[in-house]
Amino acid sequence: MLFSKGRIGNLELKNRFVMLPTVTNLAQDGFVSSREMEYYNRRAKDVSLVIVEASYVNKFGKFFVNQLGIDDDNKIDGLKKLSYLLHKNGAKAGIQLAMHNPKYKPVDFTREEIEGFIEDFANAAVRAKKAGFDLVELHFAHGWFVNQFLSPDTNKRTDEYGGTFEGRAKFALEILRKVKEYVPDITVICRINASDFTSDGFNIQESIKLSKMLEEDGADGLNISAGVGATAEYHISPMGLDDKPLLELIKRIKDNVNIPIIAANKLGYANDWEKILKDNVADFIGIARGLIGDPDCIAKLKEGNSEDIRYCIHCNQACLAYILKGLPVSCLMNPEVGRELEFQVKTDKSLNIAVIGGGPAGMSAAKYLAKKGHKVELFEKEDKLGGQLNVAKIPPHKEEIGRVIEYLERDLRKYNVSIHLNRKMTIEEIKDLPHDRVIIATGSVPANLNVNMDAFYWAIDVLAGKLPQGQDIIVIGGGLTGLETAEFLAQKGKNITILEAKDEVGDGIFPMIRKLIINRLKKLNVNIITKAKINHISDKKLSYNLEGVEKIQEFDDIVVAVGNKPDATFKELIDDDKYLFIGDCKEVASAVEAIREGAELSLKL
Repeated sequence: MLFSKGRIGNLELKNRFVMLPTVTNLAQDGFVSSREMEYYNRRAKDVSLVIVEASYVNKFGKFFVNQLGIDDDNKIDGLKKLSYLLHKNGAKAGIQLAMHNPKYKPVDFTREEIEGFIEDFANAAVRAKKAGFDLVELHFAHGWFVNQFLSPDTNKRTDEYGGTFEGRAKFALEILRKVKEYVPDITVICRINASDFTSDGFNIQESIKLSKMLEEDGADGLNISAGVGATAEYHISPMGLDDKPLLELIKRIKDNVNIPIIAANKLGYANDWEKILKDNVADFIGIARGLIGDPDCIAKLKEGNSEDIRYCIHCNQACLAYILKGLPVSCLMNPEVGRELEFQVKTDKSLNIAVIGGGPAGMSAAKYLAKKGHKVELFEKEDKLGGQLNVAKIPPHKEEIGRVIEYLERDLRKYNVSIHLNRKMTIEEIKDLPHDRVIIATGSVPANLNVNMDAFYWAIDVLAGKLPQGQDIIVIGGGLTGLETAEFLAQKGKNITILEAKDEVGDGIFPMIRKLIINRLKKLNVNIITKAKINHISDKKLSYNLEGVEKIQEFDDIVVAVGNKPDATFKELIDDDKYLFIGDCKEVASAVEAIREGAELSLKL
């Protein structure tokens, strides 16, 4: 069914795949940029419909730094080029119309201002039509502006735009009606929450009622998502949530309307997509992150090469996290995102290049250098590739990290990289290598803890299988590795106490991930102590200061997770131009930065 034709309103669609709208931060002052054109060009060939990212209908509703705009007629020419590009690739062209300004609540606006916002949506739809788009999607979800009117926990108005469900739905319905009035021949769909997943928010019962009302007022289809800012894990679900978290709710909406439904959010694998259609849960499969990570995923499926699909691992580290920082969208697995043309360049002078280290930075460098046309050999001291990714995939809910190793290994074979395992290189051997360039990517080692103690475990060793034998375990360090190690041990029945010197644990962790892991630790009864300054450790007792008061914590074993430092084994080579240092051995960072740095190296050689 995935490749059967479908229909939304007056649009006949060539298959059941829809590219969902995802803010890219690739626009320039609200205008379509060349990078944005290439981003969509790379992804539009195989889907039946592309819904271009959330585009602000007025300046007040612009939320992201480099968000696309559809608020003025001067945007039409650029948008026209984009819709033409989508059509040229064989896709129907849609665009999402949106407002978001979390500084304000529904109660802050006069009726006249609300009527003005309705006009802004309708005028934006007129521009979309003039720019050649076949469809507009009205963004009524995710805690954005219109969703705030729908939700009882944010809409405290007492006039006709608040109070009852009908009052809270009035704004959304009037936007839809006005759009249909101004542009009666354009297909209109609405993106709505199946639930806000908040205690007093918009829920599935209200979503079903709204769906029926939207259908009655002319909506041609519904794109079903969920969650608001505080519960964003339900519309861009991370590893910590199981696949297909919304299907039951989507099915309930589907059973209550007669217009097409687009399913969204972590929909699993290709066989799951087919089953969603066969079970009549939805009419279309919406893909967002999956097309960021692998623009060819649908083509691979159609050609019978589904085993080659590079499925999203739902880390959210370079799509959602980057966008919220105001950076252009990227992807841990695909650093080419938004830079497609840069990575198409081939070398006119093939070099012999050696890469020392088979972790994420080394594997990425080897892949992209070979892809560019260089002859590459990779030397890894262990009996397998992946480096610390092999440990990162061990904690609970982190299994998907293992796919990164699989994808990179597949690409190394594809580009004929010569791989040497169990090759622990000495500095003399590296100096004797005949290669034109040598890439040093040996990663990092655990940082020292400036406390004397007789015996302890490194967190990285614990995750690799060296388990403490005792029952009462202290984990020193409340960063991501410390929290994940604590959860790993707690699930094995250990009694865990985390000691962290900072004011809170999880510093630097993406808020969505931090919230989920801390909630899981609470359920496992892990004891978390912050602002703890360690004094000394002896005789199975640890002394620490807590706000000026000495405390004693007894233990059976200690696990240290205080971060890493660059591997300095080959530091004497750092000033020689023949040797290039990348990844953690240069500066400790995340796998996103390591893979991107490895890829970017190919742009320089």
